[in-house]
Amino acid sequence: MDLSPIEVQDPTQSFRLDGRTAIVTGASSGLGARFALTLAAAGAGVVLAARRLERIEALAERIREEGGAALAVRCDVTADDDIRGLVARTLERYGSVDVLANNAGIAPEEDGAIESTESFRRVVAVNLTGAYSCAREVATAMSAGNGGAIVNTASISGLVAGDGPDTPSYTATKGAIVNLTRELAVRWAERGIRVNAIAPGYFPSEMTAAGLGSEEGLRFVAERTPLGRPGRTEELDGAMLFLASNASSYVTGHTLVVDGGWTAR
Repeated sequence: MDLSPIEVQDPTQSFRLDGRTAIVTGASSGLGARFALTLAAAGAGVVLAARRLERIEALAERIREEGGAALAVRCDVTADDDIRGLVARTLERYGSVDVLANNAGIAPEEDGAIESTESFRRVVAVNLTGAYSCAREVATAMSAGNGGAIVNTASISGLVAGDGPDTPSYTATKGAIVNLTRELAVRWAERGIRVNAIAPGYFPSEMTAAGLGSEEGLRFVAERTPLGRPGRTEELDGAMLFLASNASSYVTGHTLVVDGGWTAR
């Protein structure tokens, strides 16, 4: 029996992103802003994309002050020219695109008994078509290099029916993101591109501010979640780093649920 010492390199190093470039869409607030900070802390140069330029410029400045590298680029994911410009600016600044945190998304603004078709189309344009357009443009750049990792933002609403107001557009688009993740993972594997998704439960963000901002909303989430509370923003850090880095080099087509047990019931 071979009893020689087993040499194991520091396993935490596989989560590092030094020398890599990550685009984060929807980076102006909430989960997107946190994803940008997390990827930068792991060593990536980050490109922050959102419609609200002043917010992502402020976030980019914070990252630079903390010793990271960041670029802010205004981008509307429903505008193809914006997406092409985003990738072009990224390649011009950093020379490659290695990670896409495909996070831009909206929820319906209506609160009616039945969501309007107009609202449904608007949410699909951002959450689904916009996500695919970003992934497609980034995949083209990744294919010309050494491949990369795409991490889509899905939701528990893409796995189970919603519990709040009538929002079929949101649940439909997030469910589509789950299966789009599988499809692109299979299609693009030969290009060296891994495609995975994160499905968060209830976390603090602009989208959940109304619900989590009231005692009734907090009580609802606490009672429905086996862990008894909403998530803390930092509790998504590990999931993002895992899927964006070499730590998940043999993982593709997977949706990682981070929901405190919500969908386990």
